[in-house]
Amino acid sequence: NFDMMIDCGEGTYLRWQKAGYKWKNLKYILITHMHPDHTGGLIPFLFYRKLFSIEHTLTLIGPPQLETFITDGFQNSGLSNDQNYSWIDISQNPELNLQAGVKIRTMKMKHKIPCWGYRIEDSSKSLVFITDTLATSNAVELAQNSDVLIHEATFTHDMREKAVEHFHTTNIQAMEIADKARVKRLVLTHFSPRLSDG
Repeated sequence: NFDMMIDCGEGTYLRWQKAGYKWKNLKYILITHMHPDHTGGLIPFLFYRKLFSIEHTLTLIGPPQLETFITDGFQNSGLSNDQNYSWIDISQNPELNLQAGVKIRTMKMKHKIPCWGYRIEDSSKSLVFITDTLATSNAVELAQNSDVLIHEATFTHDMREKAVEHFHTTNIQAMEIADKARVKRLVLTHFSPRLSDG
């Protein structure tokens, strides 16, 4: 049994620690795209991992720039990057077989910068995670017949023009994707702070 993290925004380490997760169980970090609200917690997170001298290999899966982003982050902070990391560039490896019969499939979404959705499954369950994208047929294809679809709903449907402008999905569009893909359960996420700050 192992843990997997998808994206790593600001404050991830503190929330992760508070939730009682264990370093020894964390085997994979999956990154959807390189925007700071999805990667801002990575360098601090890996810094604590180094501080606690965690030995086992951590596999980082994500966009082609991910390795350089982390290597530069360590170098610019004056830290030696001497931990056991392995890197998988999902633009080159859209389908992966992980340990314990877990499979990952990725498809490209439509955002301002390259962004991928993830489908994670084993013999009994499938979970799909899609964020920061316009409503796209790739989302429907990736989520087909999945048990759980976690999909962004940054804007409410009355703000759909804004959603298009910022390359995001509305709550209604996410529901339509879930319907077309015949998913068993839809979880909406990534709500815009604009909705409460107005």
